[in-house]
Amino acid sequence: MKDKLQEYIELNSKVKRMGSIMGTYRMEMNAESCKPLLDDGFAIADIIDYFTLELIDYCDNKYDNDVKKQNELDYAKEHVL
Repeated sequence: MKDKLQEYIELNSKVKRMGSIMGTYRMEMNAESCKPLLDDGFAIADIIDYFTLELIDYCDNKYDNDVKKQNELDYAKEHVL
């Protein structure tokens, strides 16, 4: 079992890496855009569930379609063009 310090170190490392990839400002703006939901009384857990469902939907639809299209283009460049 990992101790709390090791869990913190790993989580902190992930968060820093995500921030460097995505930009901490962008994530801060995304969080700020949730203020109307908080003002309306939604719990943070509800907002996390909402975001999780939206992210899953994006990955299932848009992201997978983008990857598929890119793979098709790569195949065409290699075999047709």
